[in-house]
Amino acid sequence: MQILYGVVQRMGMDIPEYWESINTKSLKGLIMVLGAPDMGKSTFCEYLVQRLAKEHNHVALMDGDPGQSRLGPPTTLNLSLNSGVRRVFVGSTSPVRHMLPMLVAASKLVHEAKSAGAEAIVYDTTGLIDEHQGGVTFKQAKIDLLQPSVILALQRGKELEPILAPFGKRGGPQIIDVKPSLAVQARNMYMRRRYRRLKFTKYFTDPQRVTLDWSKFAVFPKPYFTKHVLVGLEDIEGFTVALGIALDIRPQERTVTLLLPKISLDEVKVLRVGDILVDPMSFEDRKIL
Repeated sequence: MQILYGVVQRMGMDIPEYWESINTKSLKGLIMVLGAPDMGKSTFCEYLVQRLAKEHNHVALMDGDPGQSRLGPPTTLNLSLNSGVRRVFVGSTSPVRHMLPMLVAASKLVHEAKSAGAEAIVYDTTGLIDEHQGGVTFKQAKIDLLQPSVILALQRGKELEPILAPFGKRGGPQIIDVKPSLAVQARNMYMRRRYRRLKFTKYFTDPQRVTLDWSKFAVFPKPYFTKHVLVGLEDIEGFTVALGIALDIRPQERTVTLLLPKISLDEVKVLRVGDILVDPMSFEDRKIL
């Protein structure tokens, strides 16, 4: 362990000394971590999971950022359990204009974690807190829906107060302020796009091309495919089996050819059409206008 300017080098992460003072013995149930972009939420969540693992037999990590996910490809929310990773496709890399799918996905994953016996669930949320983009209403709805036992608020000032103030006056859930690490490095739009491209490139390494008759599947929101649209392939419970990029669409035959990772599609019951396009050569993504 190395300490430099109040930052502890532990577990390969830059850990502020004041994070060490958090009483993890009292933390259980759903633990929601809130913060603006570039607050170090993901690093904090990974650190918190490793500390909670000393207190509980089963700790789950929920990655709720579809744009900068660490546990899965972009456009998905992911849940890491002892048994593996569960994934839900939300169709976009941003919660803006996709708040309902985000809430449905989050609810599904929290329920899955509780059903699997997780004693503590650390939920790493997106950085959307801007009131003009719907961030305040979105975060408040998420808190009301999921009913976390505690909220850990990473903030430098009072930027989360518009979201959290009503819950403080209501008397729940418990809110704990946490200072972000001084070692956090801001990422610009170019860096975030590059990160998504690398994640898609890795996901589609050594892919296969599969032609599907979409009339044999439930298609949401409707069977309207465009070239290079990203499609989520789901099982009967709505969990993601794979993501695919549409390469060829033949409406008269009701078939779509997808670029997919080489995995079994036996459990696929649903095709969910997303709202972004992914270039199958460069793996750059862009929104459907």
